[in-house]
Amino acid sequence: MKERGSGNESGSRDWRAAPAEERNARLASELREAAAKLDPLVTLSRSTQDEILRFRERYDGRDMDSPLPQDMLRQLRKGSRPYLELQDRLRDLAVRYEPLADLDADELRRPEVDPTLRYAGVGLGTAAALTLYDNYLSLLMIMKDPRLRRLVNDPDRGYGIEENELWELVERLNSKSNRDRLRKLVDAWDDAPEGLSGDEAIMLDPIRLTIESSVSYRYAHEHALEASLPTRGRIRRAHVLDRLHHLADDAVGTVSEVFGDGIGLVETRKGKLWNREDVRRKVLDTLQPLDLLLEKTPFRLTDRFIPGHFGHVAIWMGTEAELEALGIWAEPAMQKDPLRGYRHEVAEGCSVLEALRSGVELNTIRQFLNIDDLAVLRPKTLAPDQVVPSLLRGFQQVGKAYDFNFDVETTGTIVCSELPYHVYPHIDWHTEAELGRFTISPDDVAAQAIGEHAAFELILFYHDGEQVDPDEALRLFTDLVRQDGDEK
Repeated sequence: MKERGSGNESGSRDWRAAPAEERNARLASELREAAAKLDPLVTLSRSTQDEILRFRERYDGRDMDSPLPQDMLRQLRKGSRPYLELQDRLRDLAVRYEPLADLDADELRRPEVDPTLRYAGVGLGTAAALTLYDNYLSLLMIMKDPRLRRLVNDPDRGYGIEENELWELVERLNSKSNRDRLRKLVDAWDDAPEGLSGDEAIMLDPIRLTIESSVSYRYAHEHALEASLPTRGRIRRAHVLDRLHHLADDAVGTVSEVFGDGIGLVETRKGKLWNREDVRRKVLDTLQPLDLLLEKTPFRLTDRFIPGHFGHVAIWMGTEAELEALGIWAEPAMQKDPLRGYRHEVAEGCSVLEALRSGVELNTIRQFLNIDDLAVLRPKTLAPDQVVPSLLRGFQQVGKAYDFNFDVETTGTIVCSELPYHVYPHIDWHTEAELGRFTISPDDVAAQAIGEHAAFELILFYHDGEQVDPDEALRLFTDLVRQDGDEK
C-alpha cells in the first residue's frame, strides 16, 4: 500500500517523535482529524461499489452484439480517475497508521502510550485498508470481463487517464507485500483488549462498524481473502491476452494509418466551395452551437474508400459570444492548461471540431470549406439542459489521436464520425460490426436526419458547389445518402 502514497508516510511517526508528555495529545489530535477524513471516504466507497455493481448488472443484461452505449462508455471512463483518487486517499490513511500495528509489548506497557489511542489508530488504518480492498473487489467485477478490462485500461486524454493505470492498481493490491500489510492490521485490530476507555474511546464504535461491515474483513478474518483474489498467474495471463488484443488492433491501425497517409495526400483540385466568401458568410449566419457539418470531397482519393455519400463529419461548437451566453465561457474546460482550454482558439474563429488524421482539433469555417458538398444538421431532440454537457464533451475530445481502428468503444482515440456518437449520447446511433469492433460511418450520421423519427433536421445543403433549394434539399439529401449507401 506504499507505492503511490502522497508523501504522508513520514507524518505517521510524528507522534512517536514528540516528547513523551506530548505523545498522547498529538496522536489524539491526529486521530480525530483522520476519523473526520475517513467517514466521507467510506460513504463514497459504498456508493462507488453500488455504482459498479449496477453498471455490471446493466452490462450483463444488454445485447452483447451491439456496442456499449455512449452513457455507459462515459460512465466507465469518467469514473476511473475519481476511483483511483479515492484509492490513493484510503491508502494514505492506511499507511499513516500502519506503524501503530508494529508497537511491541514494551512500548504498549509504557504509560505515555495510551492503549485506546493505539487501537483507535490501528482501527483507522484497518478500516481504510479494508475499504481500499472492498473497492478493489468491486473493481474486479469490471476487470474480469475482457472487453471492459481493455476499455478501462485504454488511455483517455479527455479524462486524464493514462494507459494501464487500473492494471497497475490491480497488481499492487494483489501483491503479497500489500496483502501481508492488510493481514498485519487486521490481526492487530483483532488483538484489541477488552474494556478500553478514555476520551477517545468514542471513536472506536464507528471504526468497529466500518470494519465489521467490510466484505474484505470477513474474508480476511476467515483467512479467505487470498482465495477471493485472482492469482498472479491469472492476472498475468489476462494481461498477456489484452496485449495480444491490442497488438491486433495496432496491426489493423498501422495498416490503416500507413494506407491513409499515402492516399490522403492525393488531392486533384480544390473544393467547389473553397474560398467562396458568400458561402462562408451564409454558413456562419446559419450555424448554431452543436450543429453537425457533413461534407463530400470527391476530388480526394480518401473519399473513394469511405462507404456512402458523405466522407467526413464535424461539429460546430459556437462562437465566443454564443458560448458566453450559454455560461460555458468560464468553465474549467475552456481555461488554458496542458490538457484543455480553448478560449483563444474559439476567439480566433476556430469553432469547427473535427477529427483529422493528425488528431482532433478546432479549425475555422474557411479551412473546412475546401469541399463540394455541405450539409448542416441541427439536433431536434436536444433538451436545453443537454446543450452545455454536450459542448463540454465535445471540447473534451480535442487533442485526442485519430482512431485508425475505427472503434466507437475506444474513447482515447477518435475518428470523425465518432465525434457525434460521443457528443450526443441520447441518440440511438446505428453502428456496424466489422473485424471484431463496432464502427459508425458519416452516412450513418447523415441517416439520423431522414425519416419520421429523425433526430436531426437538415438546415442547409450545398451539393456540387451550389446551394440546394430548401424545398428540394431533404429529398435530394435522402436520395444521395440512400443511393450511395446501396452502391457502396
